[in-house]
Amino acid sequence: MDTITDNKDLYFKGQQSHETFICFFRQHWVTLVKEFVYCLIFLFAVVSTLVYFQDIQALLRGNVELKLFFVTAFLMGTIYMHRFFLRMLNHFVNVGIITDIRVIDHEKTLFFHDTVEAVDMAQIQNIERLSEGFFANILKYGDIKIFLNASDAILTFKRIPNAKYIFRCISREKEARQEYTSLSKSPVQ
Repeated sequence: MDTITDNKDLYFKGQQSHETFICFFRQHWVTLVKEFVYCLIFLFAVVSTLVYFQDIQALLRGNVELKLFFVTAFLMGTIYMHRFFLRMLNHFVNVGIITDIRVIDHEKTLFFHDTVEAVDMAQIQNIERLSEGFFANILKYGDIKIFLNASDAILTFKRIPNAKYIFRCISREKEARQEYTSLSKSPVQ
């Protein structure tokens, strides 16, 4: 007995009825290292402020300029912490999805940006994997460039973990999709 599967919105919103989910990916954690270093510096400044709070309080008495500086620094620190957490959340909501029919690039920010770009596997002309540099080769991350047929469009995924695996997945699905479309276009004998 042949069972008909309905995968509509099974693994992600926008999944088509007969589309099979292969894998998803996001940027490598190394993209967040700079943010964590800045956060550690900021936390060191906060802890130092708390340790020397009595001295700072005595220094601020009667000095309006230093009070204004301290309030400005406090506001800037609050803005920085919001920025840090927004970047952390944005790291996790920006994903790439590979299915048997298409490659989807879902770029999203928490408030202002939500873009979904899908490329049909049959429209892919060439795929390129770039892994340049010492850390990229040691930590196994790289860039994937997808070149499309009959256009100058290039879809680029930057700093993808395990780029070799993602490259192989896209290549296999591209070949399978192109075989399927060529078989469906050939006349039946």
